[in-house]
Amino acid sequence: MQDFKDLGDKQEIDVSEMISKLNADQRRVFNRVTDTISSDKEILRLYVSGEGGTGKSFLIQTIKSWIKQNLNKDTAITAPTGMAAFNVNGLTAHRLFQLPVEHGRTPKYKPLADHVLKILRTDLKDVSLIVIDEVSMISNIFFMYINLRLCEIYNTTDCDDGWFGRKHVLLFGDLLQLPPVLEDPAFIHLTEEKVRKYLGSLSATNLWTNLFDYDELTINMRQQGDGSYRELLSRIRVGLLIPSDCDILEKRKISFKGEFFETRLNELCDFINNFTSIVCLLPNNHMCDQLNAAMLNRITSKEIFLIAEDTIDCISYMKKKVEKVLSNNDDDDTKTAGLSRRITIKIGAKIMIRRNIDASLGLVNGTIATVVSVSQDKTTDYIEKIKVRLPSDLEYFIERVSVKFPVMDRVYVTRKQFPLSLSYGITIHKSQGLSLQNAVMDLGNNVFSCGQVYVALSRVTSLDGLHLINFDPSSVFASEIAIIEYNRLKRIGKPESEIISISKQRYRKVRDVSWTLSKIITSVQESGQKEAPIKRTAWIIRGFQNIDKVSCYANATLQCLLNLYTFRKELLNYDKLDVLNLFAHQYEHGTSNLNTYDIRQSLGEYFSTIIKRNALEFLTALCTKYDYIKSMVEHKVICNYRCYSCGNTKVITNNNVILSLSINNVKKKSYNLNDLLKTTFSSSWCQTFDKLCERCGRNDVLFKSELVPPKEILIINLTSFSSEDGKSEKIPHKFSLCSVPTTKIIIIAGQTYKVMSAIFHYGSCIDEGHYTSMCKEGTSWIEIDDVQVIKRQWPRGAKDISILFLQKNISKNI
Repeated sequence: MQDFKDLGDKQEIDVSEMISKLNADQRRVFNRVTDTISSDKEILRLYVSGEGGTGKSFLIQTIKSWIKQNLNKDTAITAPTGMAAFNVNGLTAHRLFQLPVEHGRTPKYKPLADHVLKILRTDLKDVSLIVIDEVSMISNIFFMYINLRLCEIYNTTDCDDGWFGRKHVLLFGDLLQLPPVLEDPAFIHLTEEKVRKYLGSLSATNLWTNLFDYDELTINMRQQGDGSYRELLSRIRVGLLIPSDCDILEKRKISFKGEFFETRLNELCDFINNFTSIVCLLPNNHMCDQLNAAMLNRITSKEIFLIAEDTIDCISYMKKKVEKVLSNNDDDDTKTAGLSRRITIKIGAKIMIRRNIDASLGLVNGTIATVVSVSQDKTTDYIEKIKVRLPSDLEYFIERVSVKFPVMDRVYVTRKQFPLSLSYGITIHKSQGLSLQNAVMDLGNNVFSCGQVYVALSRVTSLDGLHLINFDPSSVFASEIAIIEYNRLKRIGKPESEIISISKQRYRKVRDVSWTLSKIITSVQESGQKEAPIKRTAWIIRGFQNIDKVSCYANATLQCLLNLYTFRKELLNYDKLDVLNLFAHQYEHGTSNLNTYDIRQSLGEYFSTIIKRNALEFLTALCTKYDYIKSMVEHKVICNYRCYSCGNTKVITNNNVILSLSINNVKKKSYNLNDLLKTTFSSSWCQTFDKLCERCGRNDVLFKSELVPPKEILIINLTSFSSEDGKSEKIPHKFSLCSVPTTKIIIIAGQTYKVMSAIFHYGSCIDEGHYTSMCKEGTSWIEIDDVQVIKRQWPRGAKDISILFLQKNISKNI
């Protein structure tokens, strides 16, 4: 309520001057509103439509100023999003009316406590008019919630015509812009099922159809200097394109020279950097994330990691399950109240505020700012505040916010985190209501909603400020139900106006120029698993520098580890920052010129010296130093010995992090991995001639071994080296390893694994040899040779294979 008061205390400009600037359309609506409110003979309930740029925001401010100056009353201005509310000097309806919010789903309506109602009644007692802007994004259920809350506040539930607290209500917006994300638009009648689900015993009527009159604004003010562009937008608004429109938009496309998406992404970053002020509007969050990471990588200052503090409110035995659900939601902050678990920023980075902090200062959801500095605790390096600079050049400190959200039924988590995200790219949904001089847009194959193309294009004031990455004519389409509703309203409220035709035209799909890696999500569910499937996203493979000409052993090892989803997830979710964790984040965010020297140095002088080392030794050192790696790869080998002569038995159990197969005694020239493991770990007794019985001294000892598999990852070593004359000479394989790529699963003690990556060693010794790695990407194999990343077939026979990395396949259990 303090935000509402602060907005009301802002100094108003001369109302007569504002009225003089109204065009004929705006003046007509202004007179209708002010005459009704001042006469107080009837309740105003009016919906005013208008395509983007018809001056709705200026009209709202003029009406508000007139009411304050002439009637000494307040106007409550609301909108569905923070950015839209800020553009009309208002607050979100959720915030002003204390309506429930649950990210990712529709909450049930909850009446307010008496003491809260008392405060609202006091602070809103002088409100005469309720303005709701961007009504296209208001769902029918939320529209009903606003009505119920106003009836609650003004105690009009049992009054005749007590809808909306018997307050004057003015709706603005264009139904052909973006629709609500989860529910039906406000003009769709609530079904009985939704009434029962969200309202319980409360009754519902069709508020939109039964209560509201209609008017419209038709004079475009935003693109008034560019008539041809204005006409193009009017056609796209209703889902219509003519050949000349396609030609015009095609000419606004950025010309890319690169053949690969990474090269084009760099070109896009260069293009954006040529402008002092430009916004990139993109269809989805994934595209925004990739552009933001690439732009952040261009800032030379140090990366700053902001890690959320989570407090889990549940009984102790549920805690691990809740942590797993939280971990699975890391890629989707809509399920964690819009607060990410981990945020990466830099000094000088452009960020977007994701919460309404102080509306009077412009610190609202959607505000774009620049990071100036951070305030840290000197003893713990804990980041307490972040100073940001707004477009107005004013600087403010941002602190962490605490938000409580449900994870599962009656289980809640309180997350404390900075309400920020990078903002070089923002979604088209976030942009509704903005007016921009320059904008870059991707309006290609990823457009998914009706009106999305129109909303994006209508943000810019002229065609000269428009720059397109992609444009697909088939992505231009309008909501048919919105057009039908418009025509109904026009026939009743504006019978002289032209009816909108529904376009049945279909356009040829134009394939995008790829500049991002598509987001690939596969759902994997364990047998008997009740919670939601685990979501996995694509991992962009990047090469590492080998400046000192010896780093190949470390480069190959880390590439193989990072290609394992379970390892990567554990590493990126690890709460304490260490050199390995930091390296993974730099890799994920596309940091260029990555090298593994800092990790080698962290393992001691043996690996930091400029000498090639055995990849197996490096891998063992990593497992020894980092407990979270060890916990994923540690397994047991149980060796059973029995003397055939005297029956003496002995069992030896070894805990290992890497499984070294005894491959020198193999009998066949070619094995697949399953057969090789069965040969090594056989359930049948076989005779061994290199061990004598400890009781009778005979060499009639039988042997069999059992492998108890690791928790997540099995690492198999296939290469042996012998030290001669100071050189580590490689012992050649006596067999070839076939069918690794085609073997779908490897069965070990009833558990199933998949081969995901491998290290190869070329050469006869370590000093003069060279390591590369191969990683599985979908059904293909990618070879990584230091900085070079190339798609390759699995080498026939795999004679130079050194180490295999297997990941537990949780989709199947034997």
